[in-house]
Parts: sequence; C-alpha cells; structure tokens
Amino acid sequence: MDLLKEFLIKHIGEVIGGLIGLIFAIFVLIFGFFKTLFIFICIAVGIFVGGRYFEKKRLIEFLDKHLPW
Repeated sequence: MDLLKEFLIKHIGEVIGGLIGLIFAIFVLIFGFFKTLFIFICIAVGIFVGGRYFEKKRLIEFLDKHLPW
C-alpha cells in the first residue's frame, strides 16, 4: 500500500492526465466529439467566471469589462 501511495505522489501529473484522458474518451464515446468539446468548453468558462467572481470581484464589472455591450 505504501508503494502505491509513493508512486501516486511521485507521478501525480501523469495520473491526473491519464484520468482526464479517460474521462474525455468516455465522453467522446457516449456523446460524440463536438458535444464533448462543447461540454469541456462550458466547464472551462464556468471555472474561469467562477474564479473571477469568488476573487471578490463583482461579476457585472467583469462582464462589462470583457463583453462588448
């Protein structure tokens, strides 16, 4: 068990990358490539906007700055 923990700690980047690749492959098989790409783009935008919002910045100010109204 200690050997497994040591391996995971030493190679955490590869493990996370492999898991992301596995999840992406499963989504492509279930939904298709473009639907999967759309899902991951929506997730990335949500993470970006959520990160900005919780940095004590107001969402409206952020949208006014980055979107042409």
